Amino acid sequence: MAADILLSEWVPWPERRLQPTCGGVYIVGKGNPAKVVYIGRTSGRGGLRTRLRTFNRSAATGRSGHAGGVTYHRLFGGELDDLYVRVHSAIAVDPDPKILKPYTLYVERRLIWEYIAQFGGLPACNSE
Repeated sequence: MAADILLSEWVPWPERRLQPTCGGVYIVGKGNPAKVVYIGRTSGRGGLRTRLRTFNRSAATGRSGHAGGVTYHRLFGGELDDLYVRVHSAIAVDPDPKILKPYTLYVERRLIWEYIAQFGGLPACNSE
């Protein structure tokens, strides 16, 4: 049986800057209450905080760097005022890339699958 995935509460988009620098999974929502528009992961340097900054730049400008952010810009324009984020930080997971990367991939895929099971398709800004 799969373990529960603990997610933070939804926080307003400006608070993305306060997210941890460890790897993990993030969910971007639009509106209040938040409607999920993107589910992503990171195991890279800078962790969640850096990946959310990259999403923000691509979502605001449409420039490459984050495919989900570029898609967001195409679908919704550069307006980010009504975005929210929640995260699953992998702070307790071994940061060795051979462990962290498969872990974050598993959590992201599981959350995407749960979304698909509930809504019948991917979040608007996910492509796979």
